[in-house]
Amino acid sequence: MDKIKSKSSTIVFFAIWFIYIAFFSFIITVIREDGYLNFEPLFITSHVTTLFEGGELVKNFFLSYPLITNMLSYPFSIFSPEDAPFFASVFYMSLLATTVVTIVGQEKNNVIKGLLFLYFLFSPVTIYAATSGTSVYAFFALYFLIFYYLFNYIKKFTTYHITILSIILSLAVFLDYRILWLLLLLLLYAFVFSIYGVKGLRSANIIIKYIKITQHRSLRRKLRGRLVSMVFIIGFFPVTTLLLYLFINYLMGNDSFYFFDSLETKWNGNSFFSLLEPDTLVGLNNRTVNDFSFLDIVIFLMPIYLFELIIHYKKGLKIFILLLAPILLYTLVRDSITDYMSLSYYTILIACGLASIATTPYKFFKLKKLSYFFYACLFVVSIYGEYLYLKKSSFTSEQIYYKSVVEKEQNSVLLEYKKAGEFLASNTPENSVILSDRSILYPIIAYNSKNNYFISNSSDEFEKATYDPYNHCDYIIITNTKSPYHFLDKVDANLKNIKNNKFSIYSEWTDVVYYSNSFTIVKVVK
Repeated sequence: MDKIKSKSSTIVFFAIWFIYIAFFSFIITVIREDGYLNFEPLFITSHVTTLFEGGELVKNFFLSYPLITNMLSYPFSIFSPEDAPFFASVFYMSLLATTVVTIVGQEKNNVIKGLLFLYFLFSPVTIYAATSGTSVYAFFALYFLIFYYLFNYIKKFTTYHITILSIILSLAVFLDYRILWLLLLLLLYAFVFSIYGVKGLRSANIIIKYIKITQHRSLRRKLRGRLVSMVFIIGFFPVTTLLLYLFINYLMGNDSFYFFDSLETKWNGNSFFSLLEPDTLVGLNNRTVNDFSFLDIVIFLMPIYLFELIIHYKKGLKIFILLLAPILLYTLVRDSITDYMSLSYYTILIACGLASIATTPYKFFKLKKLSYFFYACLFVVSIYGEYLYLKKSSFTSEQIYYKSVVEKEQNSVLLEYKKAGEFLASNTPENSVILSDRSILYPIIAYNSKNNYFISNSSDEFEKATYDPYNHCDYIIITNTKSPYHFLDKVDANLKNIKNNKFSIYSEWTDVVYYSNSFTIVKVVK
């Protein structure tokens, strides 16, 4: 009988997964045919396509942040580097949604399972994570797993769940190491968990438990032992991984935070990568996060989280864990200086709420029909709230997605990059050497790296070519003054500093072959 159930569960799992993959794949096909383009998937593609260039595989592998998003995209590049980030987002977000639905189903709560299945199918945040080609799905999965294992730990206080949690936290190093602020918060949680983990005490009140523990030598010894072992287990993998990664940073960039801080290597959290207008910089600098103003942005994403907070008000430990989500989110927002934050951070609230649902036992729902009605209303409200969030989002990539998918409005700047990439691919000799600041012109690289060779910013060739382009490159791409990236363009700055004034992008040594509002492509005449 168990074998039959096991086989049935496996079939159901793959059936649900197939439905999600088919549905999200259909959406991606439609929106991309309508002209959807975005910065982050192009950034990922540019790194995927140049991974083996320059003979520096290890350095090129690490020269992208968040690294884990690129790693998850690499396997799909065998089909098409341009499609790789989209294949990855569909595959992994569908897998996450299927896993959550299946976990709830294993609790024999088929009604909630069905409601969750529909929620994931129509949730704007889920659709965005699965079809935008961005790294949101990776953050979503990380947050869900963190809270899922925390909620599971308080059921039996087993070392297994804490060990898995530690391994999962180590992955944060490759997404955004600032998430590891959670480790400091978990020190307090470890102390509370250690008190509850001491067996033989009947009282449920933590203060009474602690007083009783302090009155017995053996119980005090157990408490110290549990606390020390828990802190060690939770911190071992993430701290070790972080130190190793910082060491790799130092070896390759002479800076422990090189891959996180360098403009050419970092996507996530770097506002410069998705600016469209020069005035945007001034606007961002004037929108500093003060107090809890960020709640004005995330209020649309909070229904599931708030509902779980309310219905579990009698469960002290569960509430204790639920409160960890907004604390961590606020820490990340304050650390970002401005409110230029994306769903990569805000999904922590949704993921925490879903993890709470996934770990709620079936027997909890006493008034089943009423509970099911509330959850149905909750998911409907959440879907509408997520839609409003995307509509009002201040994050450029999310604005582009909404305008492209909902309003059918193509972004003119991204179209310029695409046309320039296609122009270079079809109108230049094969293996032409192109000098450009790859950190800000990566969308062009994403469209034609197969035909041309782009000099890496981190290579010795880059410095030589910027000061002697005549002997080291065939084409040069320089941003125009209208581009918000212009003041960051290393190539333009270095060319202006050349002592030999006879070389200029507008001289007998060059020939302008392509011009747009954002950049100019010139051919070096030899």
